[in-house]
Amino acid sequence: MAIKLLLIDAMNLIRRVHAAVPGEGDDAIEAALTTSGQIVGRLLSRFEPTHGVCAFDGWQKSWRHLAYPDYKAGRKPMPDSLRDNLDRFQQLFRYKGLTSLTYPHYEADDVLTTLAAKTLQAGGEVVLVSTDKGFAQLLASDPQGLVLWDHFAKQKIDRDFIQQRFQVQPGQLCDYLALCGDNTNRIRGVDGIGAKGAAQLLSQWQDLEALFAALEQLPTRYRNKLEGRWAQVEQARRLVALRSDLELDCSLKEFRLGAEAAKPMIKNA
Repeated sequence: MAIKLLLIDAMNLIRRVHAAVPGEGDDAIEAALTTSGQIVGRLLSRFEPTHGVCAFDGWQKSWRHLAYPDYKAGRKPMPDSLRDNLDRFQQLFRYKGLTSLTYPHYEADDVLTTLAAKTLQAGGEVVLVSTDKGFAQLLASDPQGLVLWDHFAKQKIDRDFIQQRFQVQPGQLCDYLALCGDNTNRIRGVDGIGAKGAAQLLSQWQDLEALFAALEQLPTRYRNKLEGRWAQVEQARRLVALRSDLELDCSLKEFRLGAEAAKPMIKNA
């Protein structure tokens, strides 16, 4: 049987649902559980996967936090009522046949990217559900069998979407964010270079290496901003790049839909 892996960015889904439902406290939790269950049901019906994973962020500091102390600084914290009930969402996912997966030191984005890459390399299909457009990095090699799906917008994220939204190709997305910054994660870009300027620069020079090699050819307004900034943008690019090379002590057979292994799994990083 061909493998079709459904990957869900769990906290991306849960927090968006919780923020949108009416009420507070227990009422909001119950409403969020109901809505989350309905969403997962629709995803299962639409994509008909054979395997499924809901990845959660680890609770310890990731390598990005250690390398860049301002990473995600100032983000609105998760409501205590939601944090205290995450196990109920994991139980819900298990009821739907999906495995909840957590690695203490890893962010869900890197876990999902690694699972997607390994499955595609093995000839399987992948549906990755998230509103995070950073996953479009996976489109850089134009892989067959990959669907990036924004459930809330009811929209497939593809190369054309990224080109229209950011004016760059998926393979340039990390360079683009390194130049203009990733506000969602509080990763600083180059002062004075915004989204439009970053896209313009990368339309002429394909990547950061080519851009910095051509500093003397740039208009003064850009050259002055970029001079002496290589270390900063190189670090920013490394931070925004999703990892597809994690050593995960798990196998696809553990994620077969409805399998006994669908119980929540906490793995060692």
